Amino acid sequence: MPKISRYFIKSGLLYLLLGVLVYALSEFPNSNWEIQLMPVYWHMIALGWITQIIIGVSLWMYPKGKNPSPKNGSKLVWASYISLNLGLILRIISEPWIYIQKEFFIFPFLISIVLQFTGILCYVLEIWPRLEPQGQK
Repeated sequence: MPKISRYFIKSGLLYLLLGVLVYALSEFPNSNWEIQLMPVYWHMIALGWITQIIIGVSLWMYPKGKNPSPKNGSKLVWASYISLNLGLILRIISEPWIYIQKEFFIFPFLISIVLQFTGILCYVLEIWPRLEPQGQK
């Protein structure tokens, strides 16, 4: 399994653990949170866990084709990993507070959106050439 696949999968598992923890904290009896934790929970589960597991496994399972990437992953796929995770971290930090202090947290929130989009775009650019019919080589 390539190193980058292990990073995506392990990061996905961490987001699953943290997402469930955030959900548990938000649902704890008599907890009166002033911040919104459910959007953070859903983001951790959808992009943090599910998406990163899918990316990690697909990079491992799909053949590299004519232009094999380095064993540790191409620069494009590392850019995907770093952008996606920096975007997720910024989102986790800024999203709960955006409803309370929008003028301060709107900038990191918007940067998180750009980083997450960039991460997904880099992944698509990396995986697209690998998706050719089996008979054609």
